[in-house]
Amino acid sequence: MPRNTFLARCLTAAALLGALPGAALTSARAQGYPERPVRIVSVTSAGTGVDDYTRLLAKYLHQKTGQSFFVENRPGANTILAADYVAKAAPDGYTLLLASASTMSANPFLFRSLPYNPQRDFVPVARMSALPVALVVAASSPYRSVADLTSAARARPGQLNYGTSSAGYRVMLAAFNDVAGIRTVDVPYKAMSNLLPDLIGGTLDFTALEISAAVPLVASRKLRALAVLGDQRVPALADVPTIAETGMGAVSVVSWIGLFAPKGTPAPVVEKLQAWALEFATSPEAKQHYVQRGSTAYPASGAQLARIIVEDQGKWQQLIKMAGIQPE
Repeated sequence: MPRNTFLARCLTAAALLGALPGAALTSARAQGYPERPVRIVSVTSAGTGVDDYTRLLAKYLHQKTGQSFFVENRPGANTILAADYVAKAAPDGYTLLLASASTMSANPFLFRSLPYNPQRDFVPVARMSALPVALVVAASSPYRSVADLTSAARARPGQLNYGTSSAGYRVMLAAFNDVAGIRTVDVPYKAMSNLLPDLIGGTLDFTALEISAAVPLVASRKLRALAVLGDQRVPALADVPTIAETGMGAVSVVSWIGLFAPKGTPAPVVEKLQAWALEFATSPEAKQHYVQRGSTAYPASGAQLARIIVEDQGKWQQLIKMAGIQPE
C-alpha cells in the first residue's frame, strides 16, 4: 500500500473515532472490562468475618471474569481511611470499596467534617449481606448474661469498659448503655484485630461484634455471646437471645455490607459489577459462608442501595442523638 494511502486511512479512522460520542466510547471500553487487576478496598482488617466474605467475593469475580481481583485492607479512623482512599481513586472500575452501613450512613453524623461524601463521591453498586451484631464478653468473664453485665455496671458506674473499632459499634454500644441505664467507658481501637486480644484476655469487659466474626470465636470458646442486638435470633447462635428477650428495650441494629465505586465510574462497568455482586450474594460459596459465620444474604441493587443509605441515615441520626454522642 502506498504510504500516502496508508496515512490517509489512518487519519480517516482517527477522525471517525473522534466523532464517536463519549458514551459510545465508554460503552465500547466497558465491553472488555476488566482488562487488568481490580482492587477491592475493605474497611476492615484482615482476618475478620467481613474480610473473609470480601476474599470470597474476589475469588468469585476472578473465576467469573478470568481477571485478578485482590483485597486491600485499609482499616482505621472509623472506616474513613478506606472510604477517602476510594473516593479519590480514578473512576474507572479498577478501585472499588467494600463498606458497611456505618461508613455511609452513620459517619456523616459522627464527624463534623468528613473527607468524603457518601452521595457525592460514590456510586452504589450492590448491597450483598446483612450482618447481625452480638453483645460478647470473654469466655472467662464472670458475666454470663446481660443481667449479670448490667448489674455489675450499675454497682460500679464508670468502671466497666467496652472496646469499639468503628463508628457503628460506638453508636450501638452507646445506645445499649442508654437503654440499659448504665454508664461504662468506651475504649477506641484502630481495628477489630487490635481489640479482640484485649477482650479475650480480659482487659475489656465487653464489646459488640458482627456475627460473622463472633461465631468462630464463640465456637472455639474464646468468647461468650450474651445477646443479639437485633429483632431475630441467629441460627448460628440459636441459644443466644435477642436483647429484647433479655427484658431490656430493643436495640435493633442490623448492619450491612455493600460494594461501591467512585462517582463517575462508567454506567456499563457499574452494571456489570452489580450483576456479578448480586449473583455472588446468593451463590453456593456465599451461602456456605452464611451458614458458617451467621450472616445472611441481603441483596439489593445499586439504585435500591442509594435509597437505603438515605433511609438509614435518618435511623442512625436518631440513634446517635438518643445515645447523646456529639460529632467530633
